[in-house]
Amino acid sequence: MTTLRTRATMRLLATFESFLALCALYGGISLIAGAPGFTMPVEWLAPLGLNSWVLPGVAFAACVVLTGWLAIQFAVIGLREPVQWVTLGLLALLLGLALLARHRLAAR
Repeated sequence: MTTLRTRATMRLLATFESFLALCALYGGISLIAGAPGFTMPVEWLAPLGLNSWVLPGVAFAACVVLTGWLAIQFAVIGLREPVQWVTLGLLALLLGLALLARHRLAAR
């Protein structure tokens, strides 16, 4: 019975992470395209040296998709290879930079 519960839990986790990744992809594409509800002033990007929302849209979508991928990977196969640590480190760096940018924009 434990095996069935474990498999059900893993399927639920994979479904949730896949849904989250699709939402992130949609959000990133919508931010890039300037879809209604996703338009924000370009002036907010001035401290970052950017003049459009394309790069933040791509980075946001990539960050969330990578988070989902790593979560599923760790749940299924565990931590086995050094490349997983490198990817996790890059994800942490990307998240840190996003939070720093958010903090600097809020301070303006």
